[in-house]
Amino acid sequence: MDETRWDLMTRILHWGLALTISAQLISGLLVPDPQTRAFFYFHEWDGLAASTVIFVVWLWIYSIQDFGTLFPWNRAGMQAVGADIRGLFRGTLPSGGPNHIGLASFWHGLGILAVTGMAITGVWIFFVIPGGHGASSSSTDFHEYMQVSWLHKMISYFVWAYLIGHISFAILHQKKGAPIFRGIFYR
Repeated sequence: MDETRWDLMTRILHWGLALTISAQLISGLLVPDPQTRAFFYFHEWDGLAASTVIFVVWLWIYSIQDFGTLFPWNRAGMQAVGADIRGLFRGTLPSGGPNHIGLASFWHGLGILAVTGMAITGVWIFFVIPGGHGASSSSTDFHEYMQVSWLHKMISYFVWAYLIGHISFAILHQKKGAPIFRGIFYR
């Protein structure tokens, strides 16, 4: 099997995450403006779709026992991450691929945690939006809404950084000859 080719389910989930989370980040920029109320509704419903995809991602990670790859937080895993970081300073891109443990898998794991945090806080917001708009329309707790909204926004900054880094390194790998795009988007 090609070292940079992911299985069909991972590729489908990657497409789902790429589409829903990109739409979330872009529509999230327009949500605070009262003139863009349609984007707010889109952001809500796409957020629920993204949350569903993220939930399925966790089920998939569990079913294929991929925790050690995505969360290499033991001694050997962190040594591999450190070696990849040292390699970056020497001008060497870290290896990637479905079973490689190192900086790439560590970064993917952080990204999954960040989008999970966005999903949890987003669904929470959906249920507590005051003024009759939220799923529990009797909510009047503006304090809870504001706190969770603040946390949601703070996590979004990391998700933006993750997305920019993820795409940038994928492009660098592709330019260096690794068939990253073919491996994750095509068969």
